[in-house]
Amino acid sequence: MKLKIPPVIVFFMALGINFGAHYLFPEYSYGFLYQTLLSRIFLGMGVLALFSGIISFRIKGTTVDPLNPEKASSLVQSGIYKYTRNPMYLGMALVLLGGIVRIGNPIGLLAIMFFIWYITKFQIKPEEAALKKIFGAEYEKFCNKVRRWV
Repeated sequence: MKLKIPPVIVFFMALGINFGAHYLFPEYSYGFLYQTLLSRIFLGMGVLALFSGIISFRIKGTTVDPLNPEKASSLVQSGIYKYTRNPMYLGMALVLLGGIVRIGNPIGLLAIMFFIWYITKFQIKPEEAALKKIFGAEYEKFCNKVRRWV
């Protein structure tokens, strides 16, 4: 799989869009009661999803390298993978959402939309093709049972 931009770089680009929106368009900023609490909840959920995915991969002894999904040695279907096929990317998206809520600028939503679009098109779909080659019908059954994001 040939990626032009690794997922963690895409995450930081989206984070940059979010912060940029805050500084370039301060007139659209908002605030509300419990804003910080809500942002921390999203942040916590994101970190939990991200690390749950990584731990599940480590337990099964398979690679977490997003640049080489063809090196996967087992199909992880337990833990958080019962609910999402991509908890690490979901975790990143939730962390971005927490940042958007905390910063309080709706233009930051463009950041999360960019992240989800890019990761789906250039990361997840190629990963899915590689995993289908490796695991065949077992992976297709998993895809029919568990959603891509949530």
